[in-house]
Amino acid sequence: MDVMEQTQQVIDMVESDIFQTDFSRAAKFIGIPLGVYQRIFSYICGISMTEYVRRRKLTESARMLLDEKVNVTEAAFLCGYENTASYTRAFKEQFMVPPVQLTTEGYKEKAFLPLSFTDKDTYYVKKGRRIMAELVKIEYEKTEDLLLIGISNKEHVVTGNKALWDIFWSQHYDDKLTALMEHQVGMEDCMGLGYSADFTSEEGLGDTYMVGKFFQLGTPVPEGMTGRVIKGRTIAKAQIGAANFEDILNNAYLLMSDMVLKNGYALDYEDFYWIEFYTVSRFCTPLETGKGQIICDWIMPCIKK
Repeated sequence: MDVMEQTQQVIDMVESDIFQTDFSRAAKFIGIPLGVYQRIFSYICGISMTEYVRRRKLTESARMLLDEKVNVTEAAFLCGYENTASYTRAFKEQFMVPPVQLTTEGYKEKAFLPLSFTDKDTYYVKKGRRIMAELVKIEYEKTEDLLLIGISNKEHVVTGNKALWDIFWSQHYDDKLTALMEHQVGMEDCMGLGYSADFTSEEGLGDTYMVGKFFQLGTPVPEGMTGRVIKGRTIAKAQIGAANFEDILNNAYLLMSDMVLKNGYALDYEDFYWIEFYTVSRFCTPLETGKGQIICDWIMPCIKK
């Protein structure tokens, strides 16, 4: 089952009893830790599971109000609000009017309908996310334990990957890593990598995001930087190409998760991470010269089925 079919099943499960949604049941059903899957859901759908359910509850309660099946107090209770005032504020945010002023036309205009992946192309055209990237190459290899040395969002208190990369370059952390070049592993054509892990929520890139490079175990970690051991395992390493990085970012997981299954593997969610691996030849040079396609290497752990 590919990730689109999997997500459709989760949506169907949620929709079967929208007012009594159990996220943990959905995660157990698909066999992925809840925090990881919540992040994957956000990544695929462009909306968090929590926000999706909130909007769907408001929409369904609005329909019930129009059909006079419930009053405002009952609708607020169904949607999980402590009082009608909180419910009315949320309702107005979505429908632009308080519950008592909602019309059928207003409902049709502002209703948040269930997402559907039955027609993949139609879904992505509607969401402005048609798949505009391609999987150029994918291979599988067994890695040894490695030491990732770099800077982390935890130390620098940033929420986005771009902000951390800006710090990495502007404060010359790359120079500190260059001084350790003799201890680097697999970095010959790499200007740096982004490591996302500890997916415990629906937002951001994971609780841990690091920018750095791979080194041999035992390499001294420079002052002001952090080290993290990446355990050896089987990995899927793909080259994702597109006209810009945003298209790569939006589609890398979808393209890889689908191809991994076709190749007889499955993504390993026990200690899940993804790595954006920026080479000079495939990413930096094409970006600087304005060539039509840039390629970013993408790494995820997997297991043989």
